[in-house]
Amino acid sequence: MTLTADASLMEWLTHLESIHPVGIDMGLDRVQAVYQRLNLDWSGVTVITVAGTNGKGTTCAFIEAAAIQCGYEVGVYSSPHINTYNERVRINQQLLDDTAHTQAFAAIEAARGNISLTYFEFGTLAGLWLLHQQALDVAVLEVGLGGRLDAINVVDPDIAVITSIGLDHQAFLGDTRALIAQEKAGIMRAGKPVIIGEPEPPHTLREAVVSYAADAQWVSQDFAYHIEHNLFHFKMGSTQLSLPLPHIPFPNAATAMAVVHQLAWPVSASQWAYCAAHTRLNGRLTVLTEHAFGSEAPVIMLDAAHNIQASEYLATHIAHLAPRRVFAVCGIMQDKDWAGVCAPLVPLVSHWYPCDVQIERAAKGSDIAACLVNSLAINKTQVTAVNTPYEGVVNAIKTATNQDLVLIFGSFFTLSDFYAQLPSA
Repeated sequence: MTLTADASLMEWLTHLESIHPVGIDMGLDRVQAVYQRLNLDWSGVTVITVAGTNGKGTTCAFIEAAAIQCGYEVGVYSSPHINTYNERVRINQQLLDDTAHTQAFAAIEAARGNISLTYFEFGTLAGLWLLHQQALDVAVLEVGLGGRLDAINVVDPDIAVITSIGLDHQAFLGDTRALIAQEKAGIMRAGKPVIIGEPEPPHTLREAVVSYAADAQWVSQDFAYHIEHNLFHFKMGSTQLSLPLPHIPFPNAATAMAVVHQLAWPVSASQWAYCAAHTRLNGRLTVLTEHAFGSEAPVIMLDAAHNIQASEYLATHIAHLAPRRVFAVCGIMQDKDWAGVCAPLVPLVSHWYPCDVQIERAAKGSDIAACLVNSLAINKTQVTAVNTPYEGVVNAIKTATNQDLVLIFGSFFTLSDFYAQLPSA
């Protein structure tokens, strides 16, 4: 099938799903060949590439907010999306329309010839093409999987960022933190700075800094943060700042601030305070403030935590909020460690609603329910399998009060399913 820029976004996305036999195909040869044909020139643009197991999206968002405070034209490429595909590219925090995306797809289709690209590779090249059209000062690129062999790595960054190293995507990246660190280190470039926000770096990450001859700045060594008197305190070199608590995970805010400090952007203390107060990213510690369940309904929080490291941070954050009870709606992909993802939340959750998710990769809610009972020793009276995330929330609010918390977590796909069914407030 031959498509043009006049085809709809949905037609293009269906086409992208059909042109390569597998969803993930590690390696840069194919995508590099197409990228070279596009002849994208990034001179004059500060390129920031962000890798890590968790925290990439919020780190990108905080850097983006700082760039805007400086008056820079900034574009961000990230994945996956939750509500619409258009979320994958932002220009000065705004989404582009469908036509822009279909034009980008048509450009990649023309450039690839008979080279087969995965859905992600095609979309990443289209995202890079879109950013290149915008006359940007700053391009922030979020790595999708790993780093060394991720499609984003066809672009040489001016500064690399590694937010965290945890166990996820082991089938592709390796089954230890040491092996995963080696893959993420692949975004480093000789003589270029790399900001590392992982507080317990595997030895392989330190070795990679040497082998790549990168200029590393490490959390707890070259920059640091702490929380005191309900303020966020950041220090790097001679810079010391005390800000309102950010609405994103604190380690990611600190890592982003270290990036900006390294780049010597002119961000004032008041501008950083604005970033802390206003930067949010849908699907990461997202609290619904207006929704169809009414003002007396419990707080509803959404978080895409889908690995152990992310769920540990989520549990810590919820414990700090100290709700009376927590009702958890969880939908998880089949290839994830279900017990590992859920375990950090077990001490906090009063009732579980494992759910089906409308994607082939998803585990069945009934299977997750069995895991909760058999592997995590949760009383079966505390577990109710449901057909959808929305059904889980509806069941939860029959019991929960406005002093409780309803949590939806486990995958971006779980959040997307919930939003798709959520009536307007």
